[in-house]
Amino acid sequence: MFGFTWLTLRQAEQALRSGRLEEAVRLLEQPSVRNHRRGAELTSTLAHAFLERGERALDHDNPEGAWANLLQAEHLGLADRSCERLRQKLVQLALAELRGVLLAGDLVRAEQAIVVLRQRQVASGELALLEEGTRAWRLAREQANLGEFSLAQQYVAQARRLLGVNPLLETFERELVGKQERFPELLARLHESASAQNWQEVVERAEQVLALAPGHVEARQLRSRAWRALQPETVSAPQFRVEEPKCDVDLPPRFFLWIDGVGGYLICLSNRLTFGQALPDARVDIPLVADVSRLHATLIRDSEGYVLEAVRPIQINGVSVQRALLRSGDRVTLGASCQFQFRLPVAGNLSARLDLVSGHRLPTSVDGVLLLAETLVLGRGQAHVAVPELPHSLVLFRHQGGLGMRYPAGFRLNGQPQTGRVLLPSQATITTDELAFAVEMA
Repeated sequence: MFGFTWLTLRQAEQALRSGRLEEAVRLLEQPSVRNHRRGAELTSTLAHAFLERGERALDHDNPEGAWANLLQAEHLGLADRSCERLRQKLVQLALAELRGVLLAGDLVRAEQAIVVLRQRQVASGELALLEEGTRAWRLAREQANLGEFSLAQQYVAQARRLLGVNPLLETFERELVGKQERFPELLARLHESASAQNWQEVVERAEQVLALAPGHVEARQLRSRAWRALQPETVSAPQFRVEEPKCDVDLPPRFFLWIDGVGGYLICLSNRLTFGQALPDARVDIPLVADVSRLHATLIRDSEGYVLEAVRPIQINGVSVQRALLRSGDRVTLGASCQFQFRLPVAGNLSARLDLVSGHRLPTSVDGVLLLAETLVLGRGQAHVAVPELPHSLVLFRHQGGLGMRYPAGFRLNGQPQTGRVLLPSQATITTDELAFAVEMA
């Protein structure tokens, strides 16, 4: 045992001298050397080495690398003034970036940055103010979306006190004042039309109300009621029909993925996807049971990422856009309220995942849509679909117009033993020792 401890300490010292700091950490965390006096000395030296590497990273404009090294130094027990100075520099830099994000009005990125800072144990009075101000701004947007403009203005006033001068916030406040002035009259006219059962007017006036408050529950309910009442007339009276762009081309291959105990997913292979209302004669890649147009938006994947283009009104993180490059974590709203979140769950992998977060659904109930670029990862850690039971990552990949899979352990494909890499038929059932799943053409 003594010889093994001595050898481990020597290997750790050599790794430290060579700059292989992560290897030194692994060696010094072994139980045989953890409480050894020499091990404690090397751990202290290693912590200072991480701190120095963090300072160099910051000098080279790599704050994320600096944070990673600082946190490792602190994990190893370093708590001197140099460590605190680096932390203060990084905190000030992060707060400056957070203020810049708020000036741009990007509340999603701001909230994500705040979560990261809290995870890094940042305790700052300024961070607390920015966090509370961000929360107030988000609540103001949510209340305005529902038509609660007075309450939204109260939250805006709170956000303004906490965040200070912010031109976008001031513009939002002025818009709220204007909306509040127009809203009561529009709502009263909507009620008059509904009382008179003038359904065509109800549709028009509900749209006017929803243009100011897309999430207003009563206006949405009355509009849906009017649509149902007008449906027979719409069929026989062309003057009531709203012409929609047609999407009647043949769709590229799509697949359903059903994983026992996990959920169901729609897999789309095309580099160009269309979103629209789920109608019997509508030919869109992602049909939605929601108040959206027959063809509402397109999503195009290229080497740079995913570009969303509007055919009908869309918003990204609450901001109306015609065309935008999506970032992981963006929330996209189609029409008044159908909302999905766009994510790139695996670093360096262009395959994406869409999750409906507004309560809407596809005609076939699935838990999400997977946009297959080259590969999809199922398993633990970074994965497009989290399957904790799998001891190894399982990879689905495109093959011409179909799918294949890779899995390092044994499995059965339609009852036949397999291992490694296989191409999947249009109907496939795969079982491993841990779970079973099926793939079928959509």
